[in-house]
Amino acid sequence: MQGLKLIDIGANQTVTKQIQRGQGEQSPFESKEFKAANKITLDPTYIFDTPGKEPIRKKTIEDLVPQIMQAHQMLIDNEGDIHDGPTPMTGWHNLPIKIVRQHLLEIKFTAKKLSQEIDVFVSLGIGGSYLGIEATFQALSHQFFNQLSRKERGGAPEIYFLGQNMDPDFFRDTLDMLAGKKVGINVISKSGTTTETAIAFRIIQDLMEKNWGVSADKLILATTDKVKGALRELVNKKGYQSFEIPDNIGGRFSVLTDVGLVGLAMANIDIEEFAAGFRHMREISLGNDFWQNPSLVHAAIRFAAWQTGKKIEVIATNAMALYPVARWMEQLFPESEGHHGHGLWLSPSLYSEKLHANGQMVQQGERNIIETFLLLLDHDNSIKIPFSEQNLDGLNFLPKQDQDMGFVNRKVIEGPAYAHYQGGVPNMTVEIPRRNAFNLGQFYYLMERSVAISGYLLGHNPFIQPGVEAYKQAMFALINKPGFEKQALDIKAKLDKLERIRI
Repeated sequence: MQGLKLIDIGANQTVTKQIQRGQGEQSPFESKEFKAANKITLDPTYIFDTPGKEPIRKKTIEDLVPQIMQAHQMLIDNEGDIHDGPTPMTGWHNLPIKIVRQHLLEIKFTAKKLSQEIDVFVSLGIGGSYLGIEATFQALSHQFFNQLSRKERGGAPEIYFLGQNMDPDFFRDTLDMLAGKKVGINVISKSGTTTETAIAFRIIQDLMEKNWGVSADKLILATTDKVKGALRELVNKKGYQSFEIPDNIGGRFSVLTDVGLVGLAMANIDIEEFAAGFRHMREISLGNDFWQNPSLVHAAIRFAAWQTGKKIEVIATNAMALYPVARWMEQLFPESEGHHGHGLWLSPSLYSEKLHANGQMVQQGERNIIETFLLLLDHDNSIKIPFSEQNLDGLNFLPKQDQDMGFVNRKVIEGPAYAHYQGGVPNMTVEIPRRNAFNLGQFYYLMERSVAISGYLLGHNPFIQPGVEAYKQAMFALINKPGFEKQALDIKAKLDKLERIRI
C-alpha cells in the first residue's frame, strides 16, 4: 500500500512563506496599502449591557475617560510610579522609534552566519526571556516546524526552548532531539544566575565543550546585562558573541529588544517587519481621541470589569498559532497587575477545544468572568470540506454553500461570543487580519501599553514583580544555596509546626 497522498489539498502556504522568508523576501510593510490591509481592530460590542447583575455600561467607561487620559499623558511624560530602584522601566514605550535598522541588520547577519554552521538552535530562558520568542515563532511558523526538511523551514535550523522549567524528563527528551546534530545556543539572562536557565546552560555548555572543546565558544551566544553579572563575566572570559538586555525594560516587555530579536532572526522571522508593527501601533496609541485609541479602550474595559467584580479573564482564540500569544499575555498581565489584591487572573483557551470542556463554566457558571477573543480572520491555508453521498453527519450543507474549514472556525469565535454575552459574560474581540510579523508587533505593543495604563488605574507600579521573589527565596533555601541558611532554618521551623497530612 502506498503512503498517503494529499490529493486536492494544495500546497501548505505556511511552508511557502517560510521558504520565501529564508530567501530574503519581504512584504511591503511600510506601504499605506499594507498597513490598511493589516489593521488590528478591537470590538467591544458585547462588553456593554450584558443580561444579569452589574452589567458594564458604556457610561461606566466614559466616566473613566478623564482618569485614563491623565494616565495616558503620564506615560508619555515618563511620570508616576514606574521605577525599579532609580530606573524608570518605560524604555519599551519609545523603543520602536529608537531601534535602528543597522542594529536589526547586524542581528540578522549574526543569525544567518550561525545558522549556516548548525543543525539546531536552542534558546535558553524563562519568563520574559522565553515566552515572547516562543509565541512569535509558533504564531508565524509551521506547527511541526522541526519535523520539516531544512528547505521547507526556509533554511533555518530546528528551534528548541530550554531553561523555562526544571522537569528532567522534558530536558532529557529535548536532548534526544539534539543528539548527533551541530548545536548552537543563545542563553538569555540579565544576571546569569536565574536558577532554571543557569542549570540548563550548565548542562548544555558542558555537553558542547565535551564534544567540540574551545570550538564550542563560537556556537554560543549570550544575551545579558551590558556591563555586570555572572553571565557578562563569562562572556568576557570565553569571548562569546553577546547581545544586551536594557536596564530600563523588564522581561515581559522585552520581545522587541535583543532578548527576542536574536531568536526570531534565527527562525527567519522578519524582525524589520516586526519592528515596523510596533512603530505603527505606537503611533496609533499616542492618539488623544479615546475611542480611536485601542490601548486606552482596552485598559478601560478591563479596569471597569475588575471594578464590577470580575476575577477571571478568559483569553480565547480560534487559531493554534495564536494560542502561544495568549500564553504570552498570561505573563504580561498577571505579573504586572497582581499587586495588593488587584488584577484579573488570565486563562488562555483554544476554541473550539475548550468549548467542550470549560465552556460549560463560561456559559452557566459563576458570573465572575470577562472574555477576550483573539480572532484570526484569514488563515494561511484554506481546507475544503468534501461532499459526501451518504451525508450521515448532515454536513453537506457546507460544501453546497462552498464553505471551508476557515468559515466554520470563524464561527467558533462568533457563536460563543454571542452565546456567552447572552449568558451574562461580557466579552470583546481583537481581530487580527493574518499571520505576519507586522501584526504580532502591533498586538504586543497594544497589550504592553494597555497594561501600563492599567497600573496607573490600579494605583501600583506595573513594571516590578516583588511577589515573584518569594518563590525564589523559598526555593534557594530548600536547595541549600549558600547565604540562605537562615531562611532554611526558618522554613524548617514553620514546617515542623504544621500537621503533615498525607492521604
